[in-house]
Amino acid sequence: MSSTSAFFFFFASTFLYANAFNITRILNLNNEFSTFNNLLSQTGLASTIDSRQTITVLALSNDAMSLFSDQSTEDNKKSLSLHIVLDYYDIKKLKSLNKKSVILTTLFQSSGQAKGQQGFINATVMNNGDVMFGSAVRGSLLDSKLIDSVATHPYNISVLHISSYIPIMNPEGPSDHGSSSTPLPPQPPNDDDYTFDEPPSPPSSTTKPFVAAATAATAKPPSAAKANSTTSGVSAINAPDLAFAFAFVISSFWFFMTV
Repeated sequence: MSSTSAFFFFFASTFLYANAFNITRILNLNNEFSTFNNLLSQTGLASTIDSRQTITVLALSNDAMSLFSDQSTEDNKKSLSLHIVLDYYDIKKLKSLNKKSVILTTLFQSSGQAKGQQGFINATVMNNGDVMFGSAVRGSLLDSKLIDSVATHPYNISVLHISSYIPIMNPEGPSDHGSSSTPLPPQPPNDDDYTFDEPPSPPSSTTKPFVAAATAATAKPPSAAKANSTTSGVSAINAPDLAFAFAFVISSFWFFMTV
C-alpha cells in the first residue's frame, strides 16, 4: 500500500473510532462494580451508554446494590437511568462549579417516563468541599457522596463512584425510599443558587428529546447551560453519520488517486 493510501485509511479509522468507548469493559477492570455492570447489560443501558458521545455514569459498588435485587428489570432500568448524566462531568469540573449547585439531566428524563423533576439530579459542592448528589425534586436529601473517579476519557465519558443510589422521588415531594443516610444541611432556598445543565442532542430519533422540565416552575432558562454544553464539545454521532463520513473519506481517496 502506498504512503498516500495509508494516510487516508489512518485518517478514516481515527475519525470513526476516536470517541469509541465500552462501559462494560471499563467496569470490568474493577470487580467492585460487577453487580452494577451486570445490571447495565441486563437492562440494555450499557448499549445506550456506548451509543452516546458524551456521558457521565454514577457507578455504585456491590455493597450499595442491595435495593436492585428486589426490583424488576424494568424498575432497575428506571433507577439506573437516573444515574446516567447526559453530559461530561469529572471530579475537577464538579468541584469548580461557578455556583454551589448544578441540576443535571439524566437518561431517565430523556426516556419520557419522568414526571416533574424526577429525571434530574442535584449535584452540590458542600462547604467542606464534598460533592453530594440527590434527586432534584424539591425537598429531597443530598445523601449520595462522590467518592472517587473510576475512569475518564475527556470529554466523552466519565465514570464516578458514588456512595449510595439516588432514588426516584415522588414528583410532589419527598417520600420514604428507604434511605438510611443522615439528613444534610438544607439545600439552597431559591432558584438563583442553581445552574441548569441542558443535555446534548440525543444520538438517534428513538431517543425522546428533553422537554419535560422546560416549563417546570423550578426550571431556569437554559441559555447559560447551552453555552457551557457547546464549549464542552458535546454532540452525538449515530450510525448513519459514521457511514456517511466513511463513504466521504473513501470517495475522497479514490478521487485523489485518479486525478
